[in-house]
Amino acid sequence: MRGIDLNGEISYKTSSLRFFEKNECHVTRTCPHDVLLLVYEGVLRFSEDGEEYELHPGDYFIQRFRSDQTGEKPSDSPKYLYIHFFGEWSDEEKEGVLARSGNFDYAALLPLIYKIDRLAHGNYTYTERMGVFFEILSRLYRSTPDVDSAAGRILKYIDKNYLEIDSLEDICEHFHYSKNHVINIFRQSQGMTPFEYINDLKIRRAMYLLEVTSKSIDEIALESGFNHYSHFYRLFMRKNGASPFEWRKKVRLNTRVTE
Repeated sequence: MRGIDLNGEISYKTSSLRFFEKNECHVTRTCPHDVLLLVYEGVLRFSEDGEEYELHPGDYFIQRFRSDQTGEKPSDSPKYLYIHFFGEWSDEEKEGVLARSGNFDYAALLPLIYKIDRLAHGNYTYTERMGVFFEILSRLYRSTPDVDSAAGRILKYIDKNYLEIDSLEDICEHFHYSKNHVINIFRQSQGMTPFEYINDLKIRRAMYLLEVTSKSIDEIALESGFNHYSHFYRLFMRKNGASPFEWRKKVRLNTRVTE
C-alpha cells in the first residue's frame, strides 16, 4: 500500500478546513472516499483498520477508500485540511507515486490550504478546485523528503520545532552532528542553510497571522519566534518588499476585492 499513482485517474470530490474542540475525537466511519489529511496545528489521532496513527503539524496522511476509522483517543485541538477524492493506488516502487504518508512544509502550503477551502465553499468551478488540488498533490510529491536520510530527519525536526530552535547548536546537540556537517547536508538537500529555512518558516507563519488575525504586529512577531522586532522587520522586508503593516493592508484589500 505504497501510495497514490499521480499518473493515474484522480477525481476531486470535496474539501474543507476542520478545527477540533479540546479533547474531541475523530469520527467513527467507513471512509466513503480516499481522504487526504494535511495537519498544520495540534495533533490528530485516529485508528484505521485497527492501526493507530498520530499526525503532527507538517504531517500528511491519505485515508483509504472503504477503510474503517475510529477515534478512541482524543486529539489535541488539531487544525487540518481534508480533501475527499478518488485515486488509483499503487504498491510499485516507481516514479509518480505519492507516498501514503509523509511530511510537508505547512507554512509554505498554507496559502493553498486556505485557497482550496475558499473555493470549496464559494461559487467556483470544479476545474478551479481541481487545479488547486493538483497543485497540492504536486507540492507534496516534489517536496516530500527522504525521512530516513540525515537531511530528512533534520528537516522533520525543524518543521516541528522551529519556533523553539534558538541556534544551530540546538540542532547539532539533538543529532550529535558538527555545525559544518549539519549545514552541508541540509544545504545539499534544500538549497539553503538550516537557519535560512527556519527564518522562512517563521516569516510565513507571520504572514499567515497578519492575514487571518487582528493581533498587533509586535504580538505576531513574538508568536512567530522573533525575540527582536528589528530582526523580524528586516527579514519580512527582504522577503516581501513591504513592511508588515503595508503587506497586511494590501493582502486584506485584495481579499475584499476577490470576495
